[in-house]
Amino acid sequence: MKIVPNRLLLLIAALVVIPCTTLVVFGGPVAGIASFVPALILAFSAYDILVSSQLLKGLTLATQELMRCTKGKEFSLSLGFVSEGVALKFLRYGLKIPGEFSTIDLSVMKIESLAASVLYRVEYRLLPLKRGQYFFEDCYVETSSRFGLWLIRRKLPMKVEVRTYPDLTGERRRLSALFLNRGASGMHACRQVGKGREFEQLREYLPGDDFSDIDWKAMARRGEPVTRTFQIERTQEVYVVVDHSRMSAREIRAPLGEADEGILAENIEHGSGGDYVVTSQLERFLHCSLILASVAQRQGDLFGFVGFADGVDRFIRSRNGRAHYNVVRDALYTMEPKKVAPDFEQLMIFLRQRLTRRALLVMLVDLSDPLTAESFYKSIPLISRQHLVLVNMVRPEHAHPLFSPNKIPSDSNEVYECLGGHFQWRDLREIKRRLGHLGVELSLPDHEALSAEAVTQYLNVKRRQLI
Repeated sequence: MKIVPNRLLLLIAALVVIPCTTLVVFGGPVAGIASFVPALILAFSAYDILVSSQLLKGLTLATQELMRCTKGKEFSLSLGFVSEGVALKFLRYGLKIPGEFSTIDLSVMKIESLAASVLYRVEYRLLPLKRGQYFFEDCYVETSSRFGLWLIRRKLPMKVEVRTYPDLTGERRRLSALFLNRGASGMHACRQVGKGREFEQLREYLPGDDFSDIDWKAMARRGEPVTRTFQIERTQEVYVVVDHSRMSAREIRAPLGEADEGILAENIEHGSGGDYVVTSQLERFLHCSLILASVAQRQGDLFGFVGFADGVDRFIRSRNGRAHYNVVRDALYTMEPKKVAPDFEQLMIFLRQRLTRRALLVMLVDLSDPLTAESFYKSIPLISRQHLVLVNMVRPEHAHPLFSPNKIPSDSNEVYECLGGHFQWRDLREIKRRLGHLGVELSLPDHEALSAEAVTQYLNVKRRQLI
């Protein structure tokens, strides 16, 4: 509890107390009467404190314990105030807001009149600037004393957990055809290549059946040819493996005109070449993971998630359903880059031990560092024979062939820049060739096409029954 002078008390002090004190000091015909005025005002002020000190003692605050929001999307934090047994002239309130949030409107932060024992709900409008988990722990309130001479302030305890999730609006817009289920476009049932791998039943042999489908043991028991029949697998396991080691913090810059709508001003970088939107490779990895989870849910497959850096720190067994999607989202929204090198050998051993059934592994890693790429190449054979592995990474900004039309150098500095990018592109192409010999496909899409590329790969694998 804290008590401070109100404007009325300061005004009385300036217009009454100071002149009366001056008369007492310099003397005069009314000096005796003037000496009693400051004492009377002081006594009245003390009485005002005495009768008003308990005004905020019965004030309680009701809030939600958990709130979910999306980065860059406005949301309202609901606050409920109740003053037990005491009416308040007004109530001014304020929150201790983390730096990752911006306040939308500061003009409406006051309740003009608070009746006794009545619940008043107010909305505190905020704009999340960064994904993650945050806590609002302090609420400060202020009201006027009985006679308006003092302002009484108090800190109310509160604990509201706010989870800020990534904004997938731009990714969904690029993949809009996958999320439309009407007309001639969208996600529909399509013909799948192959006869399937999942055993259905045994039946009598019919002319034209493939000899490879004959069950020789069953034929020996029955004394007549028996054929195995298979069906298309309806439920398959899909795991997304996200690397959040040091290389995942690599910055990605996109021209402001090519970026998604609704970009926050905090993510815009001004330079001589124009304005850029700055994000990180890990952000793109997380967006891609959530998009794949949504698509796998629509396809009826089981989706799992693995996060690793110098070790595996997040593992979610594959399941399906909206509740499981929320579990995956809650597991990855707090991921941040670690300043460590990735331990691929430990990752492969972990996957080999935990994943016994053949699955599709979509690995989102950065292999632009030669030492990291060599470590990945030596470790991947531990799982590449059992599982189908697809590797995706965001193409570095300058990793293009020297004479490609992406960028025409205008001076000598840009010539050397393009030459360095050509060498980097050549190294990545060599890594792709070496991984291809192990049955692992490496893709290098641009940052805005990462999710679309991963979804296309997944649907092609499902259509061709490669798992």
